[in-house]
Amino acid sequence: MRKRSIVTLLSVIMIISLVLAGCGNSGNNAAGGKQNQADDGQVTLNLYTWINEENGNWEKTIAAYEEANPDVKVNVNALVENMNADDYLKKLDLLAAAGDKLDLLMFSNSEDLAKRISAGMVEPINTYIENEGIDVEELYNMGPSPAGEDGSYYALPTKHNTYLIMMNKDHLDAAGLPVPTDWTWDDYKEYAKQLTTDEHYGSYLHTWATIFDTLKLFSKGEENLLIKADGSSNMDDPAVRASLQLRNELERIDQSSEPYANIISQKLNYRQQFFTEKASMIPIPSYMVTEWGGFTPEFTIAWAPWPKDQADDAQYRYTSADMIALGKNSANKEEAYKFMRWMSTEGMLVQNKAIPSWKETDISEVLNNLVSTTAKPEAVDVESLAYVLEHGEEAQQFLPAGYMTEVYNAFKAEVDKYMLGEQDLDTTLKGATEEVQKVIDRNQ
Repeated sequence: MRKRSIVTLLSVIMIISLVLAGCGNSGNNAAGGKQNQADDGQVTLNLYTWINEENGNWEKTIAAYEEANPDVKVNVNALVENMNADDYLKKLDLLAAAGDKLDLLMFSNSEDLAKRISAGMVEPINTYIENEGIDVEELYNMGPSPAGEDGSYYALPTKHNTYLIMMNKDHLDAAGLPVPTDWTWDDYKEYAKQLTTDEHYGSYLHTWATIFDTLKLFSKGEENLLIKADGSSNMDDPAVRASLQLRNELERIDQSSEPYANIISQKLNYRQQFFTEKASMIPIPSYMVTEWGGFTPEFTIAWAPWPKDQADDAQYRYTSADMIALGKNSANKEEAYKFMRWMSTEGMLVQNKAIPSWKETDISEVLNNLVSTTAKPEAVDVESLAYVLEHGEEAQQFLPAGYMTEVYNAFKAEVDKYMLGEQDLDTTLKGATEEVQKVIDRNQ
């Protein structure tokens, strides 16, 4: 495993300590910092998440676990109500700095998990896995779960997110376009042109550098991030340049995708743009199968695979996952691990809010059950969704460095200048490459 960065660890601790000044424990964590063993011997576990009741179905889910495990009580601490994972992490870091007993921690991506591993918040679970005698790679679609070359695991995946293209099928039908099953980014550009009308754009790309500024990296079978598995920069990959060119062509040349300047100045939301039919297509993970953000579509939602670079390239599926991890300072690690295993398997089916990473599921049954919970089940084209989830080879992944967020922030600062017309592509790539390398050098 890569050497841990002392600089990163100290930086995280300093930031948390500064923010902590003048703050007490969160009111959402009534049990935080106290012993988790009741007088009657019942174990209390505290689970921390950004997922609220509406999207987590926690009451029903936890009741099922507690009924089967009467000696365990699970408190779900949804630290935010707005489903914003960044806001959640700020509060979670405060609780960790205060020394609260954090039994179970949820993360929406591997970058956020990696940062908390570096900060010493997360316990490796290899011993528990070995004691149970299971092979997690056979049980789960793991995605970026191994911590590195030493094979350490720090979390189990729960929600399995496949990167795909979400489409307004009514717009496709009006334009005489079929739902794609095998296509390229050039095809995506052509679709965007044909779908664009006076009422809506054919495409929408949001502000996240981790997806929308590096679209073509995810068409590859490996090395899909700005840092490679060996810790070196991936900025010289031609797909980085090609991704920025693609976004520029869509937004500023073809004018078939919402301009970046509009997205920033008007603070546009990707769910709103898609569900109010201001955009026909959006590249997005499959959590959007059910997470509609209060919108009810007045059209049919179809799904297409992530476009390839060239027509004869292999079809890869890049995936991410929500993860559940074991807190380093938990006083009940055995019981917490037991809950992790249940939550990442049977618990996902009880919760019935997302596609599980657990392989022992019937994808058609899962999809039909999920869609039935939405505000308008008939609006989802389940056939096209199942096709995307079952075709192609899953891309190789690794758990990134704890400073990956810093890398993308440095990259984004240069990319924004390009997308706003303040500098050309060569200047952007030169500056971004230098800034990314500086982050790497500081942390090695």
